[in-house]
Amino acid sequence: MLMKLSDICEHLNGDLSGDGDIEITGVSGIHEALPTQITFVANPKYVAAIATTEAAAIIIGHGVSGNGKPTIRVDNPYWAFVKVLEMFAWDKNQRPLPGIHETAILGKNVKLGARVSIQAFTYIADNVEIGNDTVIQPFVYIGEGTKIGAEGLIYPHVNIREEVTIGDRVIIHCGAVIGSDGFGFAPVSNRHHKIPQIGTVVIEDDVEIGANTTIDRATLSETLIKRGTKLDNLVQIAHNVVIGEDCCLAAQVGIAGSTTIGDRVNIAGHGGAAGHLTLGDDSVVYAKSAVTKDMPAGSHLSGFPARPHKQELRIHAATRKLPDVLPEFAKLQKRVAELEAKLQELEDES
Repeated sequence: MLMKLSDICEHLNGDLSGDGDIEITGVSGIHEALPTQITFVANPKYVAAIATTEAAAIIIGHGVSGNGKPTIRVDNPYWAFVKVLEMFAWDKNQRPLPGIHETAILGKNVKLGARVSIQAFTYIADNVEIGNDTVIQPFVYIGEGTKIGAEGLIYPHVNIREEVTIGDRVIIHCGAVIGSDGFGFAPVSNRHHKIPQIGTVVIEDDVEIGANTTIDRATLSETLIKRGTKLDNLVQIAHNVVIGEDCCLAAQVGIAGSTTIGDRVNIAGHGGAAGHLTLGDDSVVYAKSAVTKDMPAGSHLSGFPARPHKQELRIHAATRKLPDVLPEFAKLQKRVAELEAKLQELEDES
């Protein structure tokens, strides 16, 4: 794909400096960019690389020099970079042709919207509904009574169990499992008896679910992933969990059963939350941290168990000083013992 720099600038509503007739073939990072690609600088630490990059043009912010290279100046270079990536990405005109592959298996009373693509070796059970322009890639299983909205993209080897509801523009990556049984067992006479998981999973619009992520169905009601939330690869969402709007959960995050996560919460890699608690809106959980009790909105948490991030940093700072402090503490203990011995001698003499 070729695009003139002037056309890219117009799409970004930016200010062009340099030759607008340059043809751009793609997008890349500032260190890796080829002489026909466009790059961007959003972080001040990369400003120095402007002088050495081979990129044909650079997207920059206000107050940043292009060092004589063609530039597009915008208010938010990172967001502009995302928009350029979208321009060069796989566009809707290249989506698979609609239709049902001859190897796909469809059950009874399946309702397909307009321009739906059902690809090879997919199995769709009875009473499934799929909205307009959704693509179901090969080897996908969709259980009975499930509803999938419009403009979705389901990658290969995704398993969606029965009676699940998925909204519009949802992307589910390879190997994800939606609606697996919640991990519920009743201990009776030293044995674990399975509790039937008869609830469901509801995934709202514009959610993205990473590869090999699992979302368990509720015991009775629903496990809910709200609008706009993004789940990375290998995330585990247990039964009856509610994840708020516009959250981001990084790889290997685990949320235990019946926990409620507020809106716009970010949880870094390998973080998690125990069951039956609430984590308030706009909170941040740092990597490898475990939330073990209710936390208010706007919390910044780290550690195990998680505590306010600034407090955790102070604890780590104090811990690093222990190798130097302990010898001094030992000297003080010895000095105190000597003083006590002398004091005892004085008392005995008197």
